[in-house]
Amino acid sequence: MPNNLFVTGRIRSGKSTLLKSMIDPIIHLTGGFFVQRLIINGETKAFRLVDVSKESYIPNRDVDSIAEYADLMAVIDKDRKLYYEVFRTVGISSLDNAIKQKKLILMDELGRIETKVPEFINAVYEALDSSIPVLGVIKKESNFFLDKVRAHPDTLVIDTDDYSQDRSKEEILKFLGKHGL
Repeated sequence: MPNNLFVTGRIRSGKSTLLKSMIDPIIHLTGGFFVQRLIINGETKAFRLVDVSKESYIPNRDVDSIAEYADLMAVIDKDRKLYYEVFRTVGISSLDNAIKQKKLILMDELGRIETKVPEFINAVYEALDSSIPVLGVIKKESNFFLDKVRAHPDTLVIDTDDYSQDRSKEEILKFLGKHGL
């Protein structure tokens, strides 16, 4: 069993919900980040990058306004706005702290926006090369960054489109058990 395990699959197919259900009992041992979808009146309006050791692991949040959030990575309106700085702040610090202080690193999720932030990409590679196991979600698409993560020699990727929910859970449990979690 490799040191790093990623789940991939169709958009909105429950990948983050699956990971959350598996690591909730050990969340106090977990560092890293998750992407939180901010929903207003049933519509996705923004995404934020959240340090899992500082906030509850809630992948989707209903809100009245996005104005109060300083850690936005994308705002969905007539013109999609992307904010790269959050990867340099929240992203890198959450990974650095997880490597130093935690037993498991969460990366939920890796995608395309961060391809513009080489410092964050390097922090991801550093985490993958560390002795701390990584559990994450990786977008089901191809770019230089995601392809390199998938090709990492100590990484396994489970495609939830090919695995049943039960089999996906079994693989994650086996992974966590191998690492004493």
